[in-house]
Amino acid sequence: MNILAIETTGASASVAVIDEKGQIFEEASSETLNHLQFLMPMVGKVLEKSKLQIGDLTAIAASEGPGSFTGIRIGVSSARALAQALQIPCISVPTLKTFLYNAESYQGVYCPIFNARRSQVYGGAYKWKGDSIWEVVEGNAYMLAELLEALESALREKAEEVTFFGDGVEAYKAQIEEWQNSSLNSNIQIKFADAGIRYQKASSAAKLAFELYKEGKTCPYDELKPNYMRKAEAERKLEEAKAAQSNR
Repeated sequence: MNILAIETTGASASVAVIDEKGQIFEEASSETLNHLQFLMPMVGKVLEKSKLQIGDLTAIAASEGPGSFTGIRIGVSSARALAQALQIPCISVPTLKTFLYNAESYQGVYCPIFNARRSQVYGGAYKWKGDSIWEVVEGNAYMLAELLEALESALREKAEEVTFFGDGVEAYKAQIEEWQNSSLNSNIQIKFADAGIRYQKASSAAKLAFELYKEGKTCPYDELKPNYMRKAEAERKLEEAKAAQSNR
């Protein structure tokens, strides 16, 4: 069993191969927002690194989102094309949950947040419960204040350390610290993930894909879909324009 995992939801793309022993080979781009140019060459490099031929792959996993709309489309489309050509199944990997594999030994609450602009984030909160992932706060699109309120509500009964991951840290760190300082829920202690584990990684997507594969959670290539968690700005404006026109 050899799974190729594609991660293109963030600023930098990466790919990884995981085998049946859980051994991982990873290739990451140092370029940002240039996924289309570097993705397939990286696939070639990671196969070479793992001493595999493309025909040795058993499944293709794609980080489904949320994240960059363009990046998600590139990753999902590439995974679908490879799976179709190789006649192997796909694995849809929920991006927010991959962060639990960035620091697997951490026993606190993982709270990945992606900057969606205008004080909005894609985010959720998760915790290890044995070998399973417990969803503390559902992954979704939120106003930052809504996510923090949901987090406070979910953790009201127990003291917890919460570590924030993702590019939303840079955008909203000050607001999160202000929330911590003004919060009546003083049993929540916040941290921010170090840069080395803060962002999306194909190796983490591969680890989650491995677990999903063992559970039989694969799909045909044409059923692999992006998970944007909200409509694109252009789509939203078009719908608003159509609604305004119909109300005239």
